[in-house]
Amino acid sequence: MSAIAEKTEQVELLHKELTDVPHAILVDFRGLDVAGATALRRRLREEDARFKVVKNTIALRAVADLPLSGLESAFEGPTAIAYTSENVVALAKVLREFAKEHETPTFKAGVVDGKPISVDQFEQIAKLPAREELLAKALYLMQYPVTGLVTALGGILRSFVVALDQVRLQKEEGGE
Repeated sequence: MSAIAEKTEQVELLHKELTDVPHAILVDFRGLDVAGATALRRRLREEDARFKVVKNTIALRAVADLPLSGLESAFEGPTAIAYTSENVVALAKVLREFAKEHETPTFKAGVVDGKPISVDQFEQIAKLPAREELLAKALYLMQYPVTGLVTALGGILRSFVVALDQVRLQKEEGGE
């Protein structure tokens, strides 16, 4: 296979992988050794995400008609693409935690739901609570008014029963 055919195949494969991906983060992986890259890939796979080191020229051709095409300036120097179709918060958390532990990779640019994000937005996404925690909080907030109502009604009922009991005691003492 010629070099041109091989590069064309790489472009087509990368394009196919990224076509239906709404969330992708471009990172500079300088300083990341093979063992570190393997560990990062493993952690990302656990979150249904992928990490792919790409040549910038191949990546630029592969993303030409995708949302990542608007981030052409970020495809300089060593670049890797971390992407997922599922949970962008988990992807951002893994990248951020891994970067804290290993001082690499560093955020370059990204798209979330097909729209470009800044470094600040990436940090905000990485700081969001996990999906399960958000669901638990939402469930608690939905149940809280019902719990409050039940407690209030229970208090009213208790007061009513106490009042009836007092009336009964007064009648018994009065000989009625």
